[in-house]
Amino acid sequence: MISKIKRKLYQLFLKTPILSRYSRKWYKKLGVKGTEYYHLSSNITFVGDYNLLTMAKGSVIREGSLLHLVAPITIGINSALAYQCTLLTGANPNGPLNELKKIYSKVRKPIIIGDNTWVGARVTILPGVTIGNFCVIAAGSVVNRDVPDYSVVAGVPAKIIKTLDPDLFKD
Repeated sequence: MISKIKRKLYQLFLKTPILSRYSRKWYKKLGVKGTEYYHLSSNITFVGDYNLLTMAKGSVIREGSLLHLVAPITIGINSALAYQCTLLTGANPNGPLNELKKIYSKVRKPIIIGDNTWVGARVTILPGVTIGNFCVIAAGSVVNRDVPDYSVVAGVPAKIIKTLDPDLFKD
């Protein structure tokens, strides 16, 4: 665990134009796990623990995204999250006096995004969702349940609108 001072310093480096080009280095120091060749834009909002994010080779998260990290988020090989995506690993009614907590318990569940998946701009992924390999999530969708391999989903809530032919991706 890094100190609060170092965390604030690395976060400042991410916002400084000349230093933000080294964003992978600063994110690694903050605790993000990943192989080489992944890319995290410098202006992503993190809520929670950086250590809960794992980025595979070739994975990308673009500008303006929000990652709520109270449970693990795993991004697969060559998968991309477009601009302003929101990944939520937790939910609760908030506030100690909110009576809704009697019927809506606190949720903390991981999000897993498979390999070679494309998540469009402004997509929201809710806690506990697993997205398979070779999937496309249309822009603006809200994903509230698992998405099988080779699926194209769209809408609020996201539904399968097309299934891709797996033979297209064989070498």
